[in-house]
Amino acid sequence: MKKINVTIIGVGSFAKALIEGVAFYTKNPKEKTGLMHARIGNYRVQDLNFVAGFDVDERKVDKKLHTAIYAKPNITKQISASLKYNALVHRGPTLDGVIDEIKNSFIQESTELVTDIKKILKKTKTDVVVNLVPSGSDQATYLYAEAALSAGCSFINCIPTPLATVSSWRKKFEKKDLVLLGDDIKSQLGATMLNRFLLSLFKMRGIKIIASEQHNKGGNADHYNLIYRSQTKEKSKKEALTGFLDKDDAQPKVTFTYTGKPSGHKEVHLKIEGEIFGRMPIKINSVIEDEISINGAGSLVDAIRVAKFLTDQKKAKEAKNVCAFLMKSPPKTATDTQALKIFNKILSQ
Repeated sequence: MKKINVTIIGVGSFAKALIEGVAFYTKNPKEKTGLMHARIGNYRVQDLNFVAGFDVDERKVDKKLHTAIYAKPNITKQISASLKYNALVHRGPTLDGVIDEIKNSFIQESTELVTDIKKILKKTKTDVVVNLVPSGSDQATYLYAEAALSAGCSFINCIPTPLATVSSWRKKFEKKDLVLLGDDIKSQLGATMLNRFLLSLFKMRGIKIIASEQHNKGGNADHYNLIYRSQTKEKSKKEALTGFLDKDDAQPKVTFTYTGKPSGHKEVHLKIEGEIFGRMPIKINSVIEDEISINGAGSLVDAIRVAKFLTDQKKAKEAKNVCAFLMKSPPKTATDTQALKIFNKILSQ
């Protein structure tokens, strides 16, 4: 089976989880546990082939990709030892990808010259570009998206920066029969998804929502970044939660805390309060704990494969329809159940 050539933008913990996950399923080809789709078209997880990376940290730039994923500040539990790739990590443009508060603590900025992104994408015959830059990196996201477009690559926007939700961007990719997926990738089973399900259950059962809180705690670089740049992430999460609420329901409150202890572990506390029959109170408190990067990689392996599948089938315009299953802020919203049905229907056509 032909491989899917993948370039990663932002070689952080998420990239580490993705690459190690591909190694795990490559070494265990009969293993299907933990996969939402063992095959998408004819593509298996082990058909992902990493051909390049871009980063700004001197500990990663000019290193082989399979080595760079183990450089600091990456921190998440190991799924499996990475396979070896010839892929290099190239110096990408910093732009708004690194804020002052994170320099010299989490990020040691490289002094190397910025590489020609389009040239690398063409040279490596990249099929799909995966955007994993820090949340809030709008300028960097747009620049990489333009480079992907110019190089003839599909693009997956894993952060909340509005891209796939902007019709002009979608049309640019569709015009070239390229796939654009976004925005803000879901975890395989994340807190926002669980919160959304619980809130929808309240509404299904005729319960007014009095209070709704989602408090996210983590110790990786992205959580530290969110202390200063939480706006787009908060907006993405709130949009995922509010589409089915009534006007008199309390709006969800979403907050982020950096624990100060380096860790890939994430802990999210959910609290929902409502009024049932006779306006009597009901309350749900729940906690979800996971390795956040690994949880996200479980969705990303599907996103990469569906991007290539739709490109192969010349169905780039269907990209906006599959996003609801994969993304928190898709171009077209749907319930999680509806989104899965749409996703599977498109794959079966």
